[in-house]
Amino acid sequence: MTFLREHMGINMEGFLANARKSYLSSLSNDQIFYAINSACDYFHIPCPVLIQDLTNQKGGCTMFVNYDPKSYWDDVLCYNMRELAKLNVGSLDAFSLIMTHECAHRVLQGIRFEGPNNGSWQNELAADFLMGTRAGFGEIRAIGNVIEGLRNTGGSNTHPKGWLRANFIRHGVEVALQLKKTGQPVYLDRLMAEYHAYYQAMLPYVKADEKEFF
Repeated sequence: MTFLREHMGINMEGFLANARKSYLSSLSNDQIFYAINSACDYFHIPCPVLIQDLTNQKGGCTMFVNYDPKSYWDDVLCYNMRELAKLNVGSLDAFSLIMTHECAHRVLQGIRFEGPNNGSWQNELAADFLMGTRAGFGEIRAIGNVIEGLRNTGGSNTHPKGWLRANFIRHGVEVALQLKKTGQPVYLDRLMAEYHAYYQAMLPYVKADEKEFF
């Protein structure tokens, strides 16, 4: 499916042109901590209380788990390197972007989203969008690998189809590049307002895909 996106005078193809396909090699504990810490720093939140490597655990997923939606101090961040390698996450920067997506869930944990399954799709799309903004502000070109890995995934009752997720990531990059270009102040509320506006514009496509799962 052709990507649908707003044009803001930004050459997205040029921005993503240097993305290279690779496979995730073994990262050191220091690199993993750096990647997660830098993702937390982007949102000005503390590191999670527990980080778990589920690479060798049956059914282990890359995910965020918490119990109190009002607290950062019971947050658990899990990752599975084999799962991420299948999604074309092949570098430290790409891994840090995935951790940004998971940290976005931490930031959004107290927000109630609309939609089926307690708004799970909208929660994922918001986290994708915010991940895109970090890539845009930091000019992290590994976002191209993340988009490539996600764009053909089939979706489920918890995650939208990859083509839809890729559009929200790209829009996040575009918004960040535009804000950076104009020197406008950046606040989470401003970014979320941009997200909600884009979600409303994409709502017909979201609803069309939801019919396959709900």
